[in-house]
Amino acid sequence: MRRMLYRALLVLCVGAAAVSTAQADARQEKSKPVAKPSKRAVSAAPKPASRTKLAAAAGAAAAGGAAAAAASAKPLATHTAEARLLEVIQLVKRQELDAALKGAAQLTADVPNFRAAQLVYADLLRFKTGRVTGWANAPTSEVTQLLVKHVPTDPKAMPAPPHELQEQAHGLQKELQRRVHGAGAVLAAGSVPREFLQLGASVRHAVAIDASKSRLYLFRNDKGKLRLIGDFYISIGKFGMGKSLEGDQRTPQGVYFIGRQIPGARLPDFYGKGALTLNYPNDWDKAVERSGDGIWLHGSPPDQFARLPEASDGCIVLANPDLILLMKTLDRQTPVLIRDKLQWAGPADKTQAKSADTFVRVLDHWQQAWKSVDPLLLTKMYGHEPTAEHAPRARLTEFFRFADIGVQDLSVYAWKDPQGEVRIVDMQIGSRKAGKTLPLRQYWRLKGDRWEVLSEEIRS
Repeated sequence: MRRMLYRALLVLCVGAAAVSTAQADARQEKSKPVAKPSKRAVSAAPKPASRTKLAAAAGAAAAGGAAAAAASAKPLATHTAEARLLEVIQLVKRQELDAALKGAAQLTADVPNFRAAQLVYADLLRFKTGRVTGWANAPTSEVTQLLVKHVPTDPKAMPAPPHELQEQAHGLQKELQRRVHGAGAVLAAGSVPREFLQLGASVRHAVAIDASKSRLYLFRNDKGKLRLIGDFYISIGKFGMGKSLEGDQRTPQGVYFIGRQIPGARLPDFYGKGALTLNYPNDWDKAVERSGDGIWLHGSPPDQFARLPEASDGCIVLANPDLILLMKTLDRQTPVLIRDKLQWAGPADKTQAKSADTFVRVLDHWQQAWKSVDPLLLTKMYGHEPTAEHAPRARLTEFFRFADIGVQDLSVYAWKDPQGEVRIVDMQIGSRKAGKTLPLRQYWRLKGDRWEVLSEEIRS
């Protein structure tokens, strides 16, 4: 009987959130124009999505009891809206309905733009009155009454067509599942993305995004060892991953770097509390003729909490509290890995260490070629004149005149896709006698069985 009670309430949560939130979103979007910033005023501004999609962490409902149990395996940060909603689901799982109702009421009062939380709260109220059918099967008049009571909408807006409601409902259910699975996943201690081969001391934080889980992972660099310090729900492009063309509404895959921060005051409300720019297209993207620009990490409009998993025009979209935290934490040159599905390496995994050591030897040969001024060896390593806006050939020649020249603060990132395999290297070419350092970024690509410099530039 208790299990039936729990399952019934889970169905209520899913049905209410999926159908009613979708309808509210569709109504709001039809009545609200979206402003876009000028690319001259704001560099490479991304295009706003055509429809707002608000979401919640009621995903325990979508995933069922097993997923809800998984969510309890990881300590929750009780101050976040997502975690608080997961706690409500946990209370439902334990049949503590009064406590769940109280928690949902407080959450909706504290975060009124968290629509899915509003709807879960309404479902709890509905269940308390003895009605065990979800809103999807409730009479239209009753659904309308509950919407007016719990989810503020524009009464003048025309109702969305059924196919749009169905599309929104499907997307919302996917979000609910991903929120629960993502927030409940427990990474093995010491696990890091395979692409982060080596991080120098100047890299204080690193970011990895798993689109399949709609999750962003934030790491801190502790003396060369990455430690996970947070993870957040994110939304990607409407048509998924693999950006290749301007306007394809896809999110790129690769290793990128934070460029600059744009405060929310300089942007339309659509972008929330601000944005962090990324250097897409990077030199590898350009080499394989990928186009487009203006890929950012940015927030959500003030009247929204979050988006569906695939909702943007290619940007990574976060809830505003999460975006604010990242803006306070990350700095220029923070690496951001974006993958459809992250691949993890544990502390005992020797493959990653071997890959890093192998490429460090390649860099050693590169240094020796410069120190010996061996034109044949340099030509072999470069293969052609490197493509970069500020090719540092003259500066490198100047620095390698000093006997004590060496590589400092070395970071190496790996990337492989159907177009090829690359290594991205950030380093400082330093000399005590020179009294200065040269910040350098290189892209190396694998040509046959050897590595060749694709591009090389002095970092700003």
